[in-house]
Amino acid sequence: MPLRRLSSWLAPGRAGFAGIPGLARPRDWNVLARDAIAQCEALVDEVVRAPPSAAVVRLLDNISDTLCQVLDAAEFCRNVHADKEWREHAQQVCVDLSGYVQELNTHFGIYSALVRSLEQHDAAAGAAAAAAAGAAGRGAAALAGAVPRTAPGGGGFTPEALLVGRMLRRDFERYGVHLPGERRDRMAALVQRGHQLGMAITQNVVDPRQLGTLELRGPLAAAAQQLPLALQKKFRPLAPDGGGLPGGLLAPADTPTLHALMRGARDERLRRAAFEACQRQPGANLAALDALVEARHEVAALMGFPSYAAYQLDAFSLAGQPSAVVAFLERLTAGIAPKCAAELAEMRELKRLHLGAAAAAACGGEQRAPGAAPPQVQPWDRQFLAQAARSGEDAAQLNALPEYFELERVVEGLGELLRRSMGVSLREVPLEPGEGWAPLVRKLEATHDADGFLGTIYLDLHRRPHKFPSAAHFTLRCGRRRDDGSYQTPIVALVANMGQHSSLAVSEVEMLFHEFGHALNSLLSRTEFQHLSGTRGPLDMVEVPSHTLELFAHDPRVLALFARHRGTGEPLPPALLQALEVSRRRFVALDQQQQIQYCLIDQLLHGPDPPTGQRAADEIAQLMRTHSALGHAEGCHPHIRFTHLVGYGATYYSYLYAQCLAARIWQDHLADDPTSREAGELLRHRLLQPGGAKEARSMVEDLLSPSCHKGATSSGGAGCDSGSGSGSGSSGGGAASGSGALCQAAGGVYPDPSAMLRQQGLLA
Repeated sequence: MPLRRLSSWLAPGRAGFAGIPGLARPRDWNVLARDAIAQCEALVDEVVRAPPSAAVVRLLDNISDTLCQVLDAAEFCRNVHADKEWREHAQQVCVDLSGYVQELNTHFGIYSALVRSLEQHDAAAGAAAAAAAGAAGRGAAALAGAVPRTAPGGGGFTPEALLVGRMLRRDFERYGVHLPGERRDRMAALVQRGHQLGMAITQNVVDPRQLGTLELRGPLAAAAQQLPLALQKKFRPLAPDGGGLPGGLLAPADTPTLHALMRGARDERLRRAAFEACQRQPGANLAALDALVEARHEVAALMGFPSYAAYQLDAFSLAGQPSAVVAFLERLTAGIAPKCAAELAEMRELKRLHLGAAAAAACGGEQRAPGAAPPQVQPWDRQFLAQAARSGEDAAQLNALPEYFELERVVEGLGELLRRSMGVSLREVPLEPGEGWAPLVRKLEATHDADGFLGTIYLDLHRRPHKFPSAAHFTLRCGRRRDDGSYQTPIVALVANMGQHSSLAVSEVEMLFHEFGHALNSLLSRTEFQHLSGTRGPLDMVEVPSHTLELFAHDPRVLALFARHRGTGEPLPPALLQALEVSRRRFVALDQQQQIQYCLIDQLLHGPDPPTGQRAADEIAQLMRTHSALGHAEGCHPHIRFTHLVGYGATYYSYLYAQCLAARIWQDHLADDPTSREAGELLRHRLLQPGGAKEARSMVEDLLSPSCHKGATSSGGAGCDSGSGSGSGSSGGGAASGSGALCQAAGGVYPDPSAMLRQQGLLA
């Protein structure tokens, strides 16, 4: 499947942007948005007049699908289009349609129609249950084991329609539509304020005016002049200030530049200055985060929850209760503590070896005697020492890795993996005139050998100005069953920021597999409603497919499908594979510890008594002293640039949940043969096809039950009560589920981390 470079990306044509009919010019966004609103208004009229039944849920899903097809595509366009006018029109449509969505979310007539339908169903279901209970148990056993096509209670509700209806009701109530007047108005104001604060926080971390600069004078300027020239080009000369301070250099305080300084500066004072700038600027984010935390806490209180975390982790999440998340994080902390201590000792020795006299001077100005204890490792040393650990012969080997990962071969290898394991074929097709939005955009069609056409994947993988800065999966159209019985296939896009070269770093290969995991979740789900399609499930489950597919990029048997030297065609040599594995495992415990810190900060700020102001600074500092092997840098705020607090408020733990579940999936189903069709079909049917239409705990139990895998047990080192790498008491075990994959804790659940700890070499 060779990938061709297609150049007809800007020509006007019939297909329109991303294949959307009628979207040939930037101003067509306005027409598309106007038509979508008109269609939705007609559907709203149907909803409020409809008799109570599942048809109301279907109409609401039609409204959602109509809006999302425009709003999601506009959101994508404003983030990726190479043309400024296209981005500006798409941005305005996002603003306009978001306002309309807010109106619908507070539309009492729509909400009332939905509630009437659900309550009528529940009443009928209750009557049916009472009748069944009084029927002397005739046929009870058979009924209990059946999976009904319709939910008990009638009204045309299938189990999926009932789930969608209840989720929609929850979503309406999250906007306060059910509250009395003043409280409803207050809720609407708080939700709007939360959106505004979130936008400000994320904008501040990329706004040079908010980030400020880093002044480098005297020894710091001299140290900066020893850095690579590519980094030095970012600095500007700084004249003497007239007050006795010498001239120097002015460095931008954006995150990539500061991280480059921390990785590359041999002078500890320069690393410290960069670290402190990274954790103290932009100062405006501290006040904005305080305001966001306060607004979210008030939202939770209005809804009757003790905390925003409890509000977020409702019955639709896997965790269920914040206490389960904290128990999970404490258990993980205890599990990796010995490995963290060992890695810290390794870093101390590295600091002594690589910094020598400079390290001694920075730690007190005296040369250390031979055999003296290694210098203390500070938080600002971490990136530099991790980089230094990759020097020497290993670095020379690892630097050769991109020669084995050509982009076209990697995508072909992904296609071959999917064909063997799931019967999914990827075929590149040319873009229609006007369908593209930038050079080098590619279009793939996915087909299953039995189910036929699955959907479309756009690849936009290369760096350019004004483009979304990170790797991401965008859904442009969800899958769903249309009213006429046909199936609407999904359209997705994978976005990355690779260089214009064709050779990929290992991290880019892993990223591509990860994002393809999201794409597969969208393409292979076959839900009746778009509200549950693909990645539209609980936040603590949607990362599981992507983390599972990422693990394929770690397996030598999968790498053998595509890793060939671009010049000789030779496969990856065993020595290079070994060096890669060693590199992956180096300082992985400290990396995981940092993720745990972010998760704990997230839970703290969204807990029952969320701290703000100085109390927040003090409690986060204490959290860091307790949970960081490197301690806390006084006066610093580790969360000041942590924008996941906006989009993943109270749910950032989802990434670690996903790692644990993916590791268990790999252990149970894929370790013996990652290309197995049997295992691939099991993942397709039990993990990907349900989308968000299956309750999270049931999905995990079904996927990891002893009956669906070979040789795995529910205890003996894999279960929650094994004690392997875990703490004790409330932060340790908890009762194991039937499969041993989930642990119960204070009314919630968390995934047993043992498989992940073993997989990453984190058990002492």
